[in-house]
Parts: sequence; structure tokens; C-alpha cells
Amino acid sequence: MQIIILIALLSFVHSALAKTQPLPAIAQCDINSPYIAPNQLPTLDQLTNPNQLFIIADNTEIQYPNQLSYQGNVELIRGATYINAQRADIDRASDSFVATGNLHYQDNIITLTSDSLRSSLDGQNTELVNSKYWFNGMMVNGKAEKFRVRNNRFLILDKALLTTCAGEKPDWSLVAKKITIDANKERAIVRQATLQVFDVPVFYFPYLSLPISDKRASGLLYPKIGSSSNNGVDISVPYYWNIAPEYDLTLTPRLMTNRGLQLISEFRYLIDQQQGLFNLEFLPSDKSEDGDKRYLVHWRHDGSINTNWRVAASYTNISDDNYFNTIGTQYANKSDNQFTNNASLSYFKDNWSAAIKVQDIQVLGTTENPYQLLPQLSFNSYNNQINDYLEYDVFSEFSYFQKKSTSDQDALRAHIEPMLRLPLDYAAGSLTTELTLYQTWYQQQNSPSATSSASEITSRTLPQLRVHANVNFERPTALFGRQYLQTIEPQIQYLYVPYKDQSDIGLYDTALLRDDYFGLFRSRRFSGLDRIADANQITLGITNRFIDNDNQEKLKLSVGQTYYFKQSKTTLDGSLPDDDAQSSSALAGEIDFRASNHWYFSGALQLNDKYDAINQNKISLEYRRDHNKLIQLSHRFVKEISDRQIDQLGIQAVWPINNDWTVVGNYYRDVNLHRTIESLIGLQYESCCWSIRIQAYRQLNANFEDTNDINTVAPKEFDTGISFSFQIKGIGSQKKLQAKEMLDNGQFSYREPYYLNN
Repeated sequence: MQIIILIALLSFVHSALAKTQPLPAIAQCDINSPYIAPNQLPTLDQLTNPNQLFIIADNTEIQYPNQLSYQGNVELIRGATYINAQRADIDRASDSFVATGNLHYQDNIITLTSDSLRSSLDGQNTELVNSKYWFNGMMVNGKAEKFRVRNNRFLILDKALLTTCAGEKPDWSLVAKKITIDANKERAIVRQATLQVFDVPVFYFPYLSLPISDKRASGLLYPKIGSSSNNGVDISVPYYWNIAPEYDLTLTPRLMTNRGLQLISEFRYLIDQQQGLFNLEFLPSDKSEDGDKRYLVHWRHDGSINTNWRVAASYTNISDDNYFNTIGTQYANKSDNQFTNNASLSYFKDNWSAAIKVQDIQVLGTTENPYQLLPQLSFNSYNNQINDYLEYDVFSEFSYFQKKSTSDQDALRAHIEPMLRLPLDYAAGSLTTELTLYQTWYQQQNSPSATSSASEITSRTLPQLRVHANVNFERPTALFGRQYLQTIEPQIQYLYVPYKDQSDIGLYDTALLRDDYFGLFRSRRFSGLDRIADANQITLGITNRFIDNDNQEKLKLSVGQTYYFKQSKTTLDGSLPDDDAQSSSALAGEIDFRASNHWYFSGALQLNDKYDAINQNKISLEYRRDHNKLIQLSHRFVKEISDRQIDQLGIQAVWPINNDWTVVGNYYRDVNLHRTIESLIGLQYESCCWSIRIQAYRQLNANFEDTNDINTVAPKEFDTGISFSFQIKGIGSQKKLQAKEMLDNGQFSYREPYYLNN
């Protein structure tokens, strides 16, 4: 624990970050600065020369030619410098200026009150005695026995106190023998300083370097401290290196007592219209894994070459499948089971685009990974007018797929998809008719996804007819004494695709799409192009909205269903569907309801074709007062997914105890297995000058090598831990903490239930 406290205290050495927000105004925390706004200063119409000195006083004595004395409410103005005192004396012979009595001094950088001030007439060298100071626009303030200005650049404070808290007894302070502030470099050098917390000395610093602005500078950042059953005591101390305006690097040594010492680096760049980051995490020897080395490499890039050309890339590589859920990283969630590596170069014009793309999807915990895309060439032309009524699109691609694990499984796919469209748009609705032709050629080698009848070269030609119509009805109505605009929006779609046996085509980038209300009106049941499902069906749907006088949607209710004239026979594995073919799809409905400015409800439901059983549903009820005051209840049910049933209940809450303390928590339970999936409790204290967070959690591990039966609850299936973070505000970190952010650290992150136009 002493080590943890020591590292927390070393956070004072950190410097201003590129990742932080601009420095806040002092209004964020009332530090009682006596700063006088420029429009409150005395008005001098003749103030045209910023180097000219103007003096106002009740009485003036002049001993010509060198001695000038002013008494009674003396005010001096030179440019942005303003001084108010009871007495001021000027000696031109000695080039000196002395002011005493309730002295007030301010310029663009600092505001001070003092017993007396002595300065050269040019203001280059100044000394004040028994001063209190406030940095303008910041929370940094304090006092000093002597306050000196040298060469109009260096501010030197002798026997000084520095803090970002208000009041005569600040929560924390640095009491230093000497503080030197370089106005050009915007940094403060603190020597022989003692950290005091609630007036109790807790640590001694022989040397510190602190920022006094939002200018980026190198230095230590705030540490992250925690402990878990997987990693033991977990301590990270980042160091930020401001290499250049276009580059920076953050190096983070991370000590995990159960595993060892890890080094994390993040290099960021921003050059012209190109930006990205490169991250490397390396643990040379994991004590929990027989000394195995663990690592993560991550690169992300986005950019524009010119107006038309775009480039993008993403690459991730990890040492083992359990890296995310054991070591953890900010670039993935603990529950992630796959990641995608890709690179693309695209060219865009007004009505056409072309691109080249390579892609590799890495699935964790399986020996059979998807095909790599090496590469894919695409050309798309859209919204091409034939005449006043007809238009056409053309989508085409050429793709080469290869298995990563073996070189004798590959395929070439060429596809062209012309579409002729007749769009008829009216004020109250629209009618769109589309005729599409899917023409695809394959050259395959040893595809395990195809049947034994797979041929080396095969092709597929399928037409598709889609007719979609929607109408918008609206009327004013009254509910519960309030006026609304009610809209009723029915829509209907007919879709026809003839059946073709595609069992001789392997599966390279195709999967079954998720079912929901909006999915009912898709023209495709599968992603990718390896399966085009036959269809002879009609889909009916209706949406009902209530919109208030402020144009805010209070209620949106949608329900729809697809009716099959003929059941589709196309499946992923090429087998025929069951004989007891359904005559309709599941009945799908969705609702979003804003009961008031604080109460929200959302839900999605799917009933089977007989309406006697639920296929899946998700609902959430939330009370949200503001971003840091909310309670959300949720339930998720899926009848069958990967031969399992999901039935989960959850509650999330963020609630302030008072102005400074906020409690955060979540709890998720598996109803089927009668066990907790995840629980988290967090406590945050935040004042205007410092903040602290403490979190404790217990969550189910997603161990891809775990062979335990799913119904067995073993201790090693859960990870428990606690984390701690501490920030001094106003020096380098100014962002107000949102307690709700702690919910994103778990496996189930917070999601707002309401997506209407709020």
C-alpha cells in the first residue's frame, strides 16, 4: 500500500496533455480571485499607446524633475497591467517605482494582492512582499513571502504555497522553498516542496515541473492503480513525451504482481490530412502462464490523399486468444471474441466510386478462421438517370479469398449487380420498383464449405424484383390534455427471387443477418454474396409516432411481419429446410417511449409465427435526470443462439449522494444458470480541485480454453478486482469527470434506450 500511495503522489509530476481539454475558467471553482474584468477598469479615452503610463490618484506631489508621489486610491495603467494601491512613489533618477497599501496587481497572466510592490519603471523587474496570487483563467492560486519578476519573463516565488483549491485551508497544497515560472515555456519549476493534504505533510519533492497552461509538454501523467484475482496488484504510471506538434508518445510501465512488468506504448501522429496511432504492449514473461511472453500490436490509420482519394487501415495482432480477457487493453473489450485487420484505398466521385481492400478477420478460440480477402476490387455507380423516371445503379466486385491456415483452399469471385429503379416520390409517400440481376462467377479450390458436388468453376445468375411502398398519414390529436401530431406510416414490400441450388458454392464472407423490424424490409437474408436466398413474399409494417409541439417524438411504435407465398429453400450449409415450413416470419415489433423528460422506455420483441412463444426480446426502462443521475433496468432474451438460450436481467445506476460524492453500480444475472454474470460498484468524489475514484467488480471470464461444462460454476470462471484513480484538477487535467464512464469499464457498457430526435 505504501508503494501505491507513493505512485499516487508522484502524479503531481505530470504535465499538460494533448488529450485534455482547454483550461477551464476560474468560474468552474470559486477561488475568490480579485481579478477585474477589462470592461470594469477605469475608462481612459486617451489610452492609445500601450507603453504609455497613466496614473490616477486623489492627491499628487511632484518634486521636479525626478520625484513623483501619489496618495489615495492610486490607479496605474500601462497596457494590460493594472495596479491599485493607497500610495505610489516614482523616482526617475533611480528608475524605481514603489506602491504600498492594499496593493492590487494584475496583467494578462496573473492577479496578485500584496503589502508592497517595488519595480523598475519599465516593469522588467518587480518584487512584491507577502503576496497572494491567482493565475487568470485557471484554478492555480497560492501565496508567497516574496514574489519577483525578472526580465519580464520569469516569475520567482520564495517560500510559496501552490494549490488549485479555494479557501484559506485548501484540501491539498505544495509548500515550496522556491517556485520559478517561465512565462515563455508556460511551466513552473518547484524546488524543495512538501505535499500537504488537509494540512498534513505527506511527501517531499526535491524537484517538480508543472504546467501553467494547456500547452502540451512532456511529463508523468496520473497513475492507474488496481488489483484483481487474475493480475494481482496492477499499477500503471504513464509518461507523456511531446515529441513535436505532429507527433507524441505515451510510455506506460505497468506492474502486475501476478504476471510481471509490462511496457505499453502509444505513438500518435497527425500529418496534413493523415492521422493514426501505433500501439505496442509487451509482457516478456507472464508468471501466470509459465513464463510465456504476451503482446499486442495495434495500428490504426485514416486519411485523405486529396479531395477524391481516401485511405484507411487497421491492424491488430495478439499473442494468444485470451489476451483481451486476462491482460486487457483499451483497444478491445474483455468480451470481444474477434477483431478485423483491413486496409483500403478508395476513390469517390459524385455518382461513382472505386476501391481496393484487403481484410483478415481473426476469430478467437477457434481453430477454423474465416477466409482472408486478398484483395477485393470494387466499382460502384449509383443514381444514374436514364430519363425523368428511370435510373440505374451498378455494383461490382472482384474478390480473392484464401485460408490463412492452408494455401490449398482459395477462391476467386467476380460479381456484377446492375439495378434498374423506378422511384415515384410524392408528398405523402413513395413507390419504388427495383429490378436487380445478380451475376456471380466462382473459381474454387478445395472449399470445405461446399458440398462434394463442388466444381472448380461455377456461376450463378439470379434476378430479383422488389416493390416497396409507404404512405405517411398525419393528424393533430390530444392525449391526456396535451396536443400532439400523430403520424401513421404503413409500408408494404413484395420481394421475389427464384430458387437456385447454391450448395456447390463455398462460404467465404457470408452469414445470416440479424432479424428485427427493420430487417423485415431488407432484400437479402444473408450478408456477403455466397448465398442469395430465394423469396416469394410480402412484408407488411406500420409505424405510429406522436410528436409534441416542440417537434420531439414522445412515442414511436413499429410492428411488422413477412408472409411467405413459398418458403425459402436456401440455407447456409446447402441442406433443405424442415418439412414443417412456416407460412410467415416472426412478428417483430419495436417501441421507443419518452414518458416524460426523465422517464424512457424502449423494447423490441419477436413472436414466432404462431404468436405463442417469444423468439427474442430486449427491453429497458430508464430514469435519467442528467448524465450523472440515472437508473436503468433491462432484460434480454434470445430463444436460441449457438445452441444456447440467453436470458439475462440487468440493472445499472449512477446516482449522486451529494454535490461531491457519486455512487455507480451494475448487476447482471443469468436467469437460466442462476448465477451472476457481472457486478460492479464504484464510488467517485469530485471537488473543484481534486477527484478520486474507487471501483470494485466481479465478472465472468470469457476463457476460450476453458473446457468446463457450461452449467458448472468454478471459482476460476470469475475475475474479481478493485481499481483506484486520483487526479489533481487545474494542473494538466481539467476535464470534469463523468461518473457514468465507470459503467463502460465492464462487459456490459451503458447504452441509452432512446434514439429519437432528443
